[in-house]
Amino acid sequence: MFIAKLTAVSLLLAACYQTSDADESFVDVACPGVNSVLQCPTGHRIRITAVDYGLQENADCSNRQQAAQVSTEKGIHPQYLIWMKFICDGEPRCRLPKPDPTIFTENWSPDNFIQIAYNCEEEPEGLIRKYVCEGDTETITCDRGELRIQNAKYGRLDENICTDESSVMTFCNSPTTVIALNFLCNRGGVATDSCTVTADDNTLGVPAPCDDLPKYLTVDYYCTDM
Repeated sequence: MFIAKLTAVSLLLAACYQTSDADESFVDVACPGVNSVLQCPTGHRIRITAVDYGLQENADCSNRQQAAQVSTEKGIHPQYLIWMKFICDGEPRCRLPKPDPTIFTENWSPDNFIQIAYNCEEEPEGLIRKYVCEGDTETITCDRGELRIQNAKYGRLDENICTDESSVMTFCNSPTTVIALNFLCNRGGVATDSCTVTADDNTLGVPAPCDDLPKYLTVDYYCTDM
Protein backbone atom coordinates (compact mmCIF):
# COMPACT_ATOMS: atom_id res chain seq x y z
CA MET A 1 0.00 0.00 0.00
CA PHE A 2 3.02 2.26 0.28
CA ILE A 3 3.69 2.47 -3.47
CA ALA A 4 1.99 5.58 -4.79
CA LYS A 5 0.52 5.63 -8.30
CA LEU A 6 3.07 8.01 -9.76
CA THR A 7 2.36 10.31 -12.68
CA ALA A 8 4.27 13.10 -14.38
CA VAL A 9 3.09 15.28 -11.48
CA SER A 10 4.94 13.28 -8.84
CA LEU A 11 8.00 12.93 -11.06
CA LEU A 12 8.08 16.73 -11.18
CA LEU A 13 7.78 16.91 -7.41
CA ALA A 14 10.63 14.45 -6.99
CA ALA A 15 12.86 16.82 -8.97
CA CYS A 16 12.01 20.05 -7.13
CA TYR A 17 15.31 20.32 -5.24
CA GLN A 18 17.85 19.57 -7.95
CA THR A 19 19.48 22.97 -7.83
CA SER A 20 22.29 22.56 -5.31
CA ASP A 21 25.29 20.33 -4.85
CA ALA A 22 25.43 17.74 -2.08
CA ASP A 23 27.31 18.70 1.06
CA GLU A 24 27.30 15.38 2.93
CA SER A 25 26.31 11.79 2.20
CA PHE A 26 24.55 9.48 4.66
CA VAL A 27 22.89 6.08 4.86
CA ASP A 28 20.05 4.85 7.01
CA VAL A 29 19.61 1.12 7.62
CA ALA A 30 16.12 0.15 8.81
CA CYS A 31 16.19 -3.39 10.18
CA PRO A 32 13.00 -5.49 10.44
CA GLY A 33 10.29 -3.76 12.46
CA VAL A 34 12.01 -0.36 12.32
CA ASN A 35 10.98 2.71 10.31
CA SER A 36 13.48 4.38 8.00
CA VAL A 37 14.40 7.79 9.45
CA LEU A 38 16.48 10.29 7.46
CA GLN A 39 17.84 13.36 9.23
CA CYS A 40 19.93 16.28 7.98
CA PRO A 41 21.88 18.87 9.99
CA THR A 42 20.23 22.24 10.57
CA GLY A 43 20.08 24.29 7.38
CA HIS A 44 20.19 21.27 5.06
CA ARG A 45 17.60 19.30 3.10
CA ILE A 46 17.36 15.63 2.11
CA ARG A 47 17.96 14.29 -1.38
CA ILE A 48 17.62 10.50 -1.66
CA THR A 49 20.04 8.87 -4.09
CA ALA A 50 19.51 5.10 -3.75
CA VAL A 51 17.61 2.35 -1.97
CA ASP A 52 18.89 -1.18 -1.40
CA TYR A 53 18.04 -4.19 0.74
CA GLY A 54 19.70 -7.19 2.33
CA LEU A 55 19.41 -9.70 5.14
CA GLN A 56 19.56 -8.58 8.76
CA GLU A 57 22.57 -10.82 9.44
CA ASN A 58 24.58 -8.58 7.10
CA ALA A 59 23.78 -5.33 8.93
CA ASP A 60 24.73 -3.79 12.26
CA CYS A 61 21.24 -2.98 13.53
CA SER A 62 22.66 -1.14 16.54
CA ASN A 63 24.29 1.42 14.23
CA ARG A 64 21.81 2.40 11.54
CA GLN A 65 24.18 4.94 9.96
CA GLN A 66 26.73 2.21 9.17
CA ALA A 67 26.42 0.99 5.56
CA ALA A 68 25.48 -2.69 5.39
CA GLN A 69 26.22 -5.46 2.91
CA VAL A 70 23.34 -5.21 0.44
CA SER A 71 21.96 -7.77 -1.97
CA THR A 72 23.06 -7.68 -5.62
CA GLU A 73 19.73 -9.20 -6.73
CA LYS A 74 16.69 -7.22 -7.82
CA GLY A 75 13.82 -7.15 -5.37
CA ILE A 76 12.59 -3.66 -4.47
CA HIS A 77 9.66 -2.27 -6.44
CA PRO A 78 11.06 -0.09 -9.27
CA GLN A 79 8.85 2.86 -8.25
CA TYR A 80 9.72 2.78 -4.56
CA LEU A 81 12.75 5.06 -5.00
CA ILE A 82 10.59 7.60 -6.86
CA TRP A 83 7.93 7.43 -4.15
CA MET A 84 10.51 7.95 -1.37
CA LYS A 85 11.90 10.99 -3.18
CA PHE A 86 8.36 12.35 -3.55
CA ILE A 87 7.94 12.12 0.22
CA CYS A 88 11.42 13.05 1.48
CA ASP A 89 13.31 15.23 -0.98
CA GLY A 90 13.48 18.80 0.26
CA GLU A 91 12.69 17.86 3.87
CA PRO A 92 15.07 18.33 6.82
CA ARG A 93 13.79 15.06 8.33
CA CYS A 94 11.79 12.17 6.92
CA ARG A 95 10.25 9.01 8.40
CA LEU A 96 9.30 6.18 6.03
CA PRO A 97 7.59 2.77 6.40
CA LYS A 98 9.16 -0.27 8.01
CA PRO A 99 10.45 -3.00 5.67
CA ASP A 100 7.27 -4.49 4.21
CA PRO A 101 6.40 -7.04 1.48
CA THR A 102 4.56 -4.36 -0.53
CA ILE A 103 7.93 -2.65 -1.11
CA PHE A 104 9.22 -5.74 -2.93
CA THR A 105 8.45 -7.43 -6.23
CA GLU A 106 10.63 -10.45 -5.38
CA ASN A 107 13.08 -11.77 -2.76
CA TRP A 108 11.00 -10.51 0.18
CA SER A 109 11.97 -11.93 3.56
CA PRO A 110 10.89 -10.94 7.10
CA ASP A 111 14.64 -10.67 7.77
CA ASN A 112 15.15 -7.95 5.14
CA PHE A 113 16.52 -4.52 5.99
CA ILE A 114 16.09 -1.42 3.85
CA GLN A 115 19.13 0.80 3.26
CA ILE A 116 18.58 4.33 1.98
CA ALA A 117 21.46 6.48 0.74
CA TYR A 118 20.90 10.23 0.77
CA ASN A 119 22.67 13.56 0.54
CA CYS A 120 22.13 16.53 2.81
CA GLU A 121 22.18 19.63 0.62
CA GLU A 122 22.53 23.16 1.87
CA GLU A 123 19.17 24.90 2.09
CA PRO A 124 18.80 27.46 -0.73
CA GLU A 125 19.40 31.02 0.38
CA GLY A 126 16.22 32.98 0.97
CA LEU A 127 13.91 29.96 1.10
CA ILE A 128 10.98 30.41 3.50
CA ARG A 129 8.87 27.55 4.94
CA LYS A 130 5.30 27.95 6.16
CA TYR A 131 2.83 25.43 7.65
CA VAL A 132 -0.97 25.69 7.39
CA CYS A 133 -3.04 23.24 9.47
CA GLU A 134 -5.94 21.41 7.82
CA GLY A 135 -9.08 23.53 7.68
CA ASP A 136 -7.23 26.79 8.26
CA THR A 137 -7.04 29.62 5.73
CA GLU A 138 -3.88 31.70 5.70
CA THR A 139 -2.20 34.22 3.44
CA ILE A 140 1.36 33.64 2.24
CA THR A 141 2.86 37.11 1.94
CA CYS A 142 6.06 38.73 0.73
CA ASP A 143 6.87 42.05 2.38
CA ARG A 144 9.13 42.80 -0.57
CA GLY A 145 9.21 41.25 -4.03
CA GLU A 146 6.94 38.70 -5.69
CA LEU A 147 5.93 35.30 -4.40
CA ARG A 148 7.53 32.25 -6.03
CA ILE A 149 6.44 28.78 -4.88
CA GLN A 150 9.40 26.37 -4.76
CA ASN A 151 7.53 23.32 -3.50
CA ALA A 152 4.43 22.34 -1.56
CA LYS A 153 3.22 19.19 0.17
CA TYR A 154 -0.15 18.48 1.75
CA GLY A 155 -0.65 15.54 4.07
CA ARG A 156 1.49 14.51 7.04
CA LEU A 157 5.28 14.11 7.01
CA ASP A 158 5.91 14.79 10.71
CA GLU A 159 4.65 13.11 13.86
CA ASN A 160 3.58 16.25 15.75
CA ILE A 161 2.85 19.25 13.50
CA CYS A 162 -0.80 20.40 13.77
CA THR A 163 -1.78 17.59 16.16
CA ASP A 164 -1.80 17.00 19.91
CA GLU A 165 -1.60 13.24 19.33
CA SER A 166 1.56 11.82 17.76
CA SER A 167 1.09 10.19 14.36
CA VAL A 168 2.82 7.13 12.90
CA MET A 169 1.62 7.78 9.32
CA THR A 170 4.33 10.25 8.39
CA PHE A 171 4.40 9.47 4.67
CA CYS A 172 0.98 10.88 3.76
CA ASN A 173 1.16 13.22 0.76
CA SER A 174 -0.95 14.48 -2.14
CA PRO A 175 0.62 14.27 -5.64
CA THR A 176 -1.23 17.38 -6.90
CA THR A 177 -0.44 19.95 -4.20
CA VAL A 178 2.35 21.91 -5.88
CA ILE A 179 0.42 22.26 -9.15
CA ALA A 180 -2.79 23.22 -7.32
CA LEU A 181 -0.98 25.85 -5.25
CA ASN A 182 0.86 27.33 -8.23
CA PHE A 183 -2.45 27.57 -10.10
CA LEU A 184 -4.07 29.27 -7.11
CA CYS A 185 -1.23 31.73 -6.53
CA ASN A 186 -0.34 32.54 -10.14
CA ARG A 187 -3.67 32.65 -11.95
CA GLY A 188 -3.19 33.98 -15.45
CA GLY A 189 0.56 34.00 -14.96
CA VAL A 190 0.36 37.34 -13.15
CA ALA A 191 3.03 37.89 -10.49
CA THR A 192 1.75 38.59 -6.98
CA ASP A 193 3.20 39.29 -3.56
CA SER A 194 0.57 37.29 -1.63
CA CYS A 195 -1.67 34.27 -1.92
CA THR A 196 -4.53 33.06 0.29
CA VAL A 197 -4.93 29.29 0.61
CA THR A 198 -7.15 26.91 2.55
CA ALA A 199 -5.48 23.66 3.59
CA ASP A 200 -8.03 21.01 2.61
CA ASP A 201 -8.54 18.09 0.23
CA ASN A 202 -10.74 20.07 -2.16
CA THR A 203 -8.08 22.73 -2.70
CA LEU A 204 -4.87 20.69 -2.62
CA GLY A 205 -5.83 17.12 -3.52
CA VAL A 206 -6.43 14.00 -1.45
CA PRO A 207 -3.27 12.67 0.22
CA ALA A 208 -2.49 9.02 1.02
CA PRO A 209 -1.76 6.88 2.95
CA CYS A 210 -3.01 8.77 6.01
CA ASP A 211 -4.48 8.23 9.47
CA ASP A 212 -7.40 10.19 10.96
CA LEU A 213 -5.26 12.93 12.51
CA PRO A 214 -5.28 16.46 11.01
CA LYS A 215 -3.20 16.99 7.91
CA TYR A 216 -1.31 20.17 7.03
CA LEU A 217 0.17 22.12 4.13
CA THR A 218 3.91 22.74 3.90
CA VAL A 219 4.96 25.54 1.53
CA ASP A 220 8.51 26.42 0.54
CA TYR A 221 8.71 29.76 -1.24
CA TYR A 222 10.90 32.72 -2.16
CA CYS A 223 10.26 36.45 -2.27
CA THR A 224 12.02 37.59 -5.43
CA ASP A 225 12.65 41.07 -6.82
CA MET A 226 9.91 42.42 -9.06
